[in-house]
Amino acid sequence: MTNIAILGLGSMGSALAHCLIKAGHNVAVWNRTPGKSDAFTNLGARAAKTPDEAIAVSDFAIVCVKSHAQTVKIISDLTISIQGKMICDMSTGDTKDAEALVKILSAQGARYMLGMINAYPSGIGTDDATILTVGSAGSWLAYGPIIQTLAGRSACIGREPSALAAMFAGLFSVRQGFMFGMIYGAIVCEKAGVPMQVFSDQIPASLKLVHDYYGLFERSVPTERFANAEASMKVYALAQEDALKTFQSLDAPSEFMQLMYDNTKAAWDDGHGDQELTALVKTMAN
Repeated sequence: MTNIAILGLGSMGSALAHCLIKAGHNVAVWNRTPGKSDAFTNLGARAAKTPDEAIAVSDFAIVCVKSHAQTVKIISDLTISIQGKMICDMSTGDTKDAEALVKILSAQGARYMLGMINAYPSGIGTDDATILTVGSAGSWLAYGPIIQTLAGRSACIGREPSALAAMFAGLFSVRQGFMFGMIYGAIVCEKAGVPMQVFSDQIPASLKLVHDYYGLFERSVPTERFANAEASMKVYALAQEDALKTFQSLDAPSEFMQLMYDNTKAAWDDGHGDQELTALVKTMAN
């Protein structure tokens, strides 16, 4: 079994520690508030008094604090050598902070891995959870199986921190887009006097279409096959225009629908009206 350190025992860090202890690894834990470590010593983990102590007894150290910037502070304050150690930061932050962390780790001879957890703490240890990683050469080969113990659908997507930041932004946009769609939809229905329970009860029926949208995306975007559309971009533009007029007539916030319509109509005007709506991936990027 691997010697692993978990630094940071918030909700997610605790879930990671529980999962790795259950899997039989030798786990050392550290938290800025010492009392949080007690529950893990009862499960067989070693409670470290400092980050130095936790990392010293580990081959693979996972940091799960609030931000990459906090991880930089933890690493900068270490008094031990981390030459040859694998440091995996599962904190959040932008590309600039991630690149600063990688630079510090590399300068000290450590190998690095950055992880983006796409799950709630309750999902850690399940087959459907995902942790996407980037890392130095050989990092996934050496420690990928441990990451997949934490989240069964995990994968390495490259070496550069910017790839992970882009994946976070992209997948966050998908989730937030759906949430904001429900929010804007609720507002326009409320303006028209539709009871919120009635609107809420109808959302599951729309989920079937969301699944179909993913199928269209999966078939068309990776292959760039946008021709022979069953429902073309101009069909969507006309439907978006009708919806936009409804938002406006009810004095409901319309900027979300306006954004969709403006981009779809612009692509139609540029000669892409007969293509799949997913062709916007190309037209908007250009």
